[in-house]
Amino acid sequence: MVSQGVVKATKVRYQMLFLVFVNVVINYMDRSNLAVAASDISKEFNFTSVQMGLIFSAFSWTYLAFQIPGGILVKRYSPRILYTVSLITWSLATVMQGFARGLVTLCGLRMATGIFEAPSFPINNKVVSSWFPDNERASAIAIYTSGQFLGLAFLMPVLSSI
Repeated sequence: MVSQGVVKATKVRYQMLFLVFVNVVINYMDRSNLAVAASDISKEFNFTSVQMGLIFSAFSWTYLAFQIPGGILVKRYSPRILYTVSLITWSLATVMQGFARGLVTLCGLRMATGIFEAPSFPINNKVVSSWFPDNERASAIAIYTSGQFLGLAFLMPVLSSI
């Protein structure tokens, strides 16, 4: 970890990077899973395209609004604690979407998912900054951000077959 501004190079940092990468994969699977079920949801609840647009964008409103507060939380609390709380709460909000019975509930749960996922990238940056020296940070960030594309690439074929 960081010791007076100097990053100690250990093999643990690659384990940390792997965990951040996996978190990003899960993060993107959670935030985009609704797209796979959209046509079934629209039919089941008789939602219009405008209502579906509201459901899809509800995540983005709160994700945007809570990015900066998420960054502030990272300065105050341990990334381990924030990751744990964030991952559990956004996962619960995602699971609960499957039990939603109307537009307001589904929008509210999408907004909750956005709130709880918002600190994830500030946390990712904090973890990488803590474990990687300046000259390796860009590569570490490139590795973990590639998780978003793996999450999307993995999600669509797997969920579409269900």
